[in-house]
Amino acid sequence: MSFEQQNILYATILLTAGLMSLTTTSAHAQQTSGAYTMYVGSNAISTETYTLVSEPEGGLRAEAEITISGRKQKTTTVAAKNRPVSFLAQSGDSTLISAAFDGSGVKLQIAGQSERQSSTKATVILENAVWHHFIFLFNQYDAEKGGAQNFSGFLPSQATDFDVKVERTATPAFEVEGKPAATERYRLVAGAVVIDVWTDHSRKPLLIVIEAQGVKVVHQGAELLADAILRPATAENSPGEEVAFQNGDVSLAGTLTIPKGGGKRFPAALIISGSGSQDRDGNPGALSFYKLIAEKLSAAGVAVLRHDDRGAGRSAMPKTPTTYRDLINDSKAAVQYLRSRSEIDPDRIVLVGHSEGGTTATIIAAEDPKIAAITLLAGAILANFEQLLLEQTIYQQALERPINPQDREKFPQIVRWLIARIAEAKAGRPDASPTDLREYLRQHLALDRAETFKQIRCPVLILQGERDALVLAHHAVAAAQALADAGNKQVTLRIFPNLSHIFTPASLDPGVAAEKKNEISPEVLETIQKWIAESVKREMTEQTK
Repeated sequence: MSFEQQNILYATILLTAGLMSLTTTSAHAQQTSGAYTMYVGSNAISTETYTLVSEPEGGLRAEAEITISGRKQKTTTVAAKNRPVSFLAQSGDSTLISAAFDGSGVKLQIAGQSERQSSTKATVILENAVWHHFIFLFNQYDAEKGGAQNFSGFLPSQATDFDVKVERTATPAFEVEGKPAATERYRLVAGAVVIDVWTDHSRKPLLIVIEAQGVKVVHQGAELLADAILRPATAENSPGEEVAFQNGDVSLAGTLTIPKGGGKRFPAALIISGSGSQDRDGNPGALSFYKLIAEKLSAAGVAVLRHDDRGAGRSAMPKTPTTYRDLINDSKAAVQYLRSRSEIDPDRIVLVGHSEGGTTATIIAAEDPKIAAITLLAGAILANFEQLLLEQTIYQQALERPINPQDREKFPQIVRWLIARIAEAKAGRPDASPTDLREYLRQHLALDRAETFKQIRCPVLILQGERDALVLAHHAVAAAQALADAGNKQVTLRIFPNLSHIFTPASLDPGVAAEKKNEISPEVLETIQKWIAESVKREMTEQTK
């Protein structure tokens, strides 16, 4: 499961009277309050309620209560004239973090560590998983100037400054309960981490997506708006046939595109999504990558099935915890659905797996010799889930500053949460609710990818972004070599310079124009199209010999 890869809002109407209450506390101050919920996939892992008091002279004070996996803490943040003044995090009567800023310095006390004094250029405090801190950040953004603007954040738990670039990229509009909602979308880049945010007209964040960590954060009252942003695929606006098929008691909904020109049976591709709950287009986080692939392949005479993950879009929410084998069987059910269609050649079905979907594609190809070919998009991996999680975390942090890989207390909070779930999975703790991940993780950790590769005899295309911060490029090289060493003579590897996990320009590449930063590489799409078209032709030729 990868934790990656995104977007932000500007609402000209109030979506609900309870979105954020506003009261005047005095002639000089205004008080606002609200709440955020953080999700990893479909799992809600933290809630945050906050109260914010702003002064006309530029003072800003926020108090919040945050609950993560049942543990509560309180934070108090103070800023004046777009500069941090203090930050306090407490658990009960215990102080976890205390930071006091004075000019260009900060006096910092972290529980269990000696007090320290250090220099700082910070303009804003941005602590991990304290989502109302983004309000402080956007309060400093010059909306009239627009464009990319640079700020310096301070991360109290790691006692460090880091650069943050904020850029307004679009002003999209959405329909929510029959009413228009205009938004502002921003992209934040902090080191290797890309954060997409949608705000209202006052630049209050309503939706935050961090693809690289599999995280989405929704402001209370903006749930319907978040759904409208992240689930654009519908029967009305998605070309192709709306279809449904079953895996056990779970109904899965998707879109099947059939090329023009009847009277013959078409080869077909099944797109298998990466980790986390995504719709048929690959949202949130993948910039409709799967839809673009489907359009490209259909234009080349290949039918394409893509579907909403269980619990996303129009697919049903399961009543029991989802295991990794459940997800594999979802994809197997999709293959069987394709084979049941009279327009599809059952012997020319190609699997296109992105990220975790690549692992799923290799397992299915190893178990089903009738699969014609597989394409692994940032998903050719030999390492297990835990190894990948640690590697991507260390890599992303090391891009920002010198780190000690053993200092896991400085890992992002979501990573520490996942490490705790892995430990529970290893200890054999059972799942207790539909959103638990322990059996899913156990099954992932038990995979023997090298042994799986030995069973794959169909053609394999491996595409990799050289600047992928979630699945580093060396994994693609190792996987290609392992497949070749196992006797597969039809392995093709291509690594694209300066591209990310979803094959967009790398966030750290300064030479990319703003309008290109969210663009899926046309070369990648062309490569997928040509290789699959050639593979299914070759499969047809071999069958007729």
